Amino acid sequence: MIANTSHIKRFALSLLGAAAIASITACGGKSASSPADAGPPPVPVSAAPIRQGAIESTYTLTGTIIAGQQANLSSVISGQVRAVNAQIGDRVSKGDLLVQIDDASLRATLAQNEAALAASEARLRSSVANNTGTASTTQAGLASAQVAYDTASANLKRTQSLFRQGFVSQSAIDQASSQFAAAQSALRSAQVAAQNANMSNGSASSAQADIAGLRAAQAQDAAAVQFTLTQISQAAVTAPFDGVVTQRSVDPGSLASPGTPLLQVSAMDPAFVAVGIPDSDLGSVKAGTSATITLSSLPGKTWTGSVANLNAATNAGTLSYLARIAIPNPLLALKAGMVADVAFVAARHNRALIVPRSAIAATQDGSAVYFVEKGKAKLVAVTVGLQTQDQAEISGAGIAAGKTVITQRPDSLQDGSPVQVVTALAGANPSSAPSSP
Repeated sequence: MIANTSHIKRFALSLLGAAAIASITACGGKSASSPADAGPPPVPVSAAPIRQGAIESTYTLTGTIIAGQQANLSSVISGQVRAVNAQIGDRVSKGDLLVQIDDASLRATLAQNEAALAASEARLRSSVANNTGTASTTQAGLASAQVAYDTASANLKRTQSLFRQGFVSQSAIDQASSQFAAAQSALRSAQVAAQNANMSNGSASSAQADIAGLRAAQAQDAAAVQFTLTQISQAAVTAPFDGVVTQRSVDPGSLASPGTPLLQVSAMDPAFVAVGIPDSDLGSVKAGTSATITLSSLPGKTWTGSVANLNAATNAGTLSYLARIAIPNPLLALKAGMVADVAFVAARHNRALIVPRSAIAATQDGSAVYFVEKGKAKLVAVTVGLQTQDQAEISGAGIAAGKTVITQRPDSLQDGSPVQVVTALAGANPSSAPSSP
């Protein structure tokens, strides 16, 4: 009985196993038939709308930050440096006293020269006064002699007329004739004196020569005074323009002589970028052209400037033309010598149809993009125009603003593949995205 019972249990278990296998087979066959009925699953993609706007094509050149103006101040006179009123990095204004050189000896020389000038001016005034006084006296004597002569001549003529009429005697004639002769002699003497005085006023006279010499001495002394004043002014070295002290070469107590470097002053606001423009890019750069400047040493900052001037000749040994780009630099963040990247606009289209560059697909027939239409990818050939680092201009049949293009896709994506937009950029047209299956 025990053996029969064991056989019965094994038979029952085998029947249950067969029933389970049949049930699983039936269920498996039913599930395997579902994918065949639904087709391949949609491919997940990212999409964005075509937008219309401006796009620029740029190129970048390397330049160097330079000062707008730079002056290397040096001593003009000899003397000990008494004071230096600026340190490297200090801002200075035009006219500020930067270096004072001892001018005590110059001021002593000035006092001597001024005294010599005063003496020469006094001698000149005295000589001119004496010469002028002699000439005036001579002219006055001539005028008086002329009046006496005219009076004696008239008196003689009147006496002679009265004598002919019998009104006067011969003695009256003789007296009038004597007075006339005396007046005539006095006039001639006065004329000779005046003539001599006139000759003494000429360039050949000794008096005039003396005056000329005194005038020359006075001018020489005046020049000596002015020269010393100029030297004293040069002892005070001032800032030639608003700027920053970028170099200091002396300290108080140093002995300065003509040519000794003192300070360097640089005007850094605005700063300038010096950049060489290749011949191939010369057509897009001229005075006034804007540029965008970035520096690797100052990440995250961007400056906008314009070309202040462009050289009309190439730099020596190169085929580039030097351009200087002015950049506002009120905080003096830009330092002379920094290396800068300068971006110029090569071309600009204002009403371009723009897509992300990742949307451009390379095919055997050229460039193309995938549209999303009715839940499927549609391959459309396009012509690529201007490009930036992350955007591209496209054109072609059927290209219009607002249409949705696939921006990220698997390599297996083909024309007509079902797609599911899993990431749509802002502005995407919801009607272009496929509905859930």
